[in-house]
Amino acid sequence: MTIFLNILFLILGLALLVKGADFFVSGASAIAKRFKIPAMFIGITIIALGTSLPELSVSIASAIKGSPNLSVGNVVGSNMMNMLLILGIVALIKPVPIKKNSKKIDFPFLVGITLLLLLFCADTFLNNGTINSISRFECIVMLVILIIYIILSVFNAKKEHSLMYKRPQEIQETIIQEETSQESKKKKKVKQELKIWQIVILIIFGLGAVVFGAECVSTTAQYLAIKMGMSETLVGITLVSIGTSLPELATSITASIKGENEMALGNIIGSNVINIALVLSIVGVISPINVSTPILVDMLILTICTIIFACVCIFRKKNINRWIGGILVAMYLAYMTFAIVRNYCF
Repeated sequence: MTIFLNILFLILGLALLVKGADFFVSGASAIAKRFKIPAMFIGITIIALGTSLPELSVSIASAIKGSPNLSVGNVVGSNMMNMLLILGIVALIKPVPIKKNSKKIDFPFLVGITLLLLLFCADTFLNNGTINSISRFECIVMLVILIIYIILSVFNAKKEHSLMYKRPQEIQETIIQEETSQESKKKKKVKQELKIWQIVILIIFGLGAVVFGAECVSTTAQYLAIKMGMSETLVGITLVSIGTSLPELATSITASIKGENEMALGNIIGSNVINIALVLSIVGVISPINVSTPILVDMLILTICTIIFACVCIFRKKNINRWIGGILVAMYLAYMTFAIVRNYCF
């Protein structure tokens, strides 16, 4: 009966994480629109951060409770799920186009930050240390790199937007007409905009739901790990990472169905970068993170998969087709099989 109740609390916690993140994103987006913050900045920061709120909340809660393997495993498992399973499903629904700017900046940066995390963790191999750990200084370095990445992303988005108005006259006129039409539609919806008090309620309720959901997930996950003979590492990369990646899954599939596959790809890349450079960095600033050998192996696998994924995307001329999507899903299932077998057989 106790196990059943803990499973119910785990489901409740995951539901609160997903819905809380959704409310927070809605409230933050409403504030950004009301104060005329650029839409591109909203996408790069608020949306990516909103879908990563569950990972952030669970990881911080786990770190405070002295369960670093759960928090690190959550990030590693979430990134594997985002990159392989979620993007694979999106590509199976509809091929995902790849922008030239992403090939030049986003994919190299994703590989770089993932490789940097692996190097920071491998102290026993690179620095002859006694334990593998991520120090506070290393976490601060990753936070600084994240800020630089956001600035570069905003700059390139502005540059791309300005180039639109340097196109031939006919195309330019069409774009201006479309924007004028969109502006008129926006004016009609002014009366339907959320009021300040509604926005405040959304943000407060969203953050509250995320925090309480994280508490439910981290507590019940540790209990189930003990009862079912699962290590914290396995719980982090399976149950917890799947649950905290539900916002990315819902957002990406919805975007794909609506024909916005570029948005889905951007959301996945942004979430993976934030998971490493923000989520783990904040956890590491709270307390230096000791990394177990199984987690270090998982980080190595994540780095290899990220390099393969980025190379495929960079050298593809047009898009990520359904064949590649199927391969990505198969790679994720193979990784999950390896993780489960390692836990119970070794």
